[in-house]
Amino acid sequence: MKVLISVDAEGLQGITFGTQVLPGLGLYQEGRDAMTDSINAVAAGAFKGGATSVTVVDSHDGNRNIPASKIMREATLISGWPKELSMVEGARDADILFMIGYHSRAGTLNGVLDHTYSTNVHRLWINGIETGEIGLSAAVAGKLGVRVGLVAGDAAAVGEAREIFKDCEFAVLKNGLSRYSANSLSSEKALDLLKTSAEKAVKHHGSLYKVKEPVKVSVEFQNSGMADNCMLLPDAVRKDAYTVEIEGNDMINAYKLFRVLVSLSSFYHGDY
Repeated sequence: MKVLISVDAEGLQGITFGTQVLPGLGLYQEGRDAMTDSINAVAAGAFKGGATSVTVVDSHDGNRNIPASKIMREATLISGWPKELSMVEGARDADILFMIGYHSRAGTLNGVLDHTYSTNVHRLWINGIETGEIGLSAAVAGKLGVRVGLVAGDAAAVGEAREIFKDCEFAVLKNGLSRYSANSLSSEKALDLLKTSAEKAVKHHGSLYKVKEPVKVSVEFQNSGMADNCMLLPDAVRKDAYTVEIEGNDMINAYKLFRVLVSLSSFYHGDY
């Protein structure tokens, strides 16, 4: 059983504010430590459960948060940007996907640091279904035949995942009280939970999440200027001032087109 661990930061224990997860800011080391400690606990549990290999893909903000010198000896680390499959790079050589430290989609009540891939995105729909990073990662993995075996994050993220996956392990690391506050497990207890959940998850069949193709992607941005710039992409359709729609012939193509839209929305606009 080859395990791919996709690790984000915002859903991890003790994380409630941007300064903990953004490179260069004052508490950033806390986020790095939480990511590293968490993936090591998950990897240890996965190997104990019978995994034959464990690959970690750094899936948070620039994807250069976890030092290779700090991961367990038996695991491998995918880091850096850009990567073709972004948050699930490595899925082509995996049997099962674990999503660790994931957060809820943008606009979720009491979702800690909720957003969808970029703070530029207000809402995202895949074939008319509102989707966050959990659904996106699962759909890309599903296209490649990779099942989801474990989702760990804040209570809102796990609640979102439970609506999608049936045969899956879930680990709640904290309960959000607002976007910027939470009641969190201690690091020690969270790491124990991650290790035991990973051990169990390897023994699960897992949930395969597939979407109907071709895939229609609709993105509502935070302001109209972001949507304006996305119209540079051929075949993009303007639905209203904030929303752009485009179609991919399959889920991987649709994922790439979504990420192109996000990149186009990220131009400098004078902080206005």
